[in-house]
Amino acid sequence: MIKAIIFDLGGVCFEVDWLKINDEMIKKFNINTLVKSAGNERVAQYYKDALGGRGHIKNMFKELNKDNYDLEEIVKFYKKIYKKHKKHNKKIYALIKRLKEKFIVVCLTDTNSIHLEAHREQGTIKDFHKVFASFQIGYTKKDINSFKIIIKKLKIKPEEILFIDDNDKNIKTAKILGIKTIRYRNYGALVKELKILKLL
Repeated sequence: MIKAIIFDLGGVCFEVDWLKINDEMIKKFNINTLVKSAGNERVAQYYKDALGGRGHIKNMFKELNKDNYDLEEIVKFYKKIYKKHKKHNKKIYALIKRLKEKFIVVCLTDTNSIHLEAHREQGTIKDFHKVFASFQIGYTKKDINSFKIIIKKLKIKPEEILFIDDNDKNIKTAKILGIKTIRYRNYGALVKELKILKLL
């Protein structure tokens, strides 16, 4: 019997246009924020450290700030355009509110402090009973410990949890512990699978 449902955020609850964010950051500060494809290993490590709570995302921007702009101005602008280019899935949020009536509904997100601040300011995470952010718990979703922490905090068994994510690697990690999973593709498919599991 399912007692708790874990939602991923990015790719499920909302989509982010990283290319538009990058375009605006390059135009204003000459900073390329596509860290995974930019080929800068040090910047990529700063980003990874920020996700795992081993450093602040500001370290990444400090490394990228070759033209010596004010660091706080960079961070403030980045958060502003991150919010601007984030599109929320209203149907998913309506679904979360519906599911909250019968289940513990939480989110598990690989994120940094700037993004979490933006989520709070936009109301992105207000409907969850609890928020588990990677930089706060010290592990990303690819690490099995992230799910162990949730199991311990919620005081329920793995088989009593359903995890919804759009990333196959994260799904596989959750399955190792016996957590039930749904690979998110679109809203319609998710509702169909929830009905099959008799959760709706």
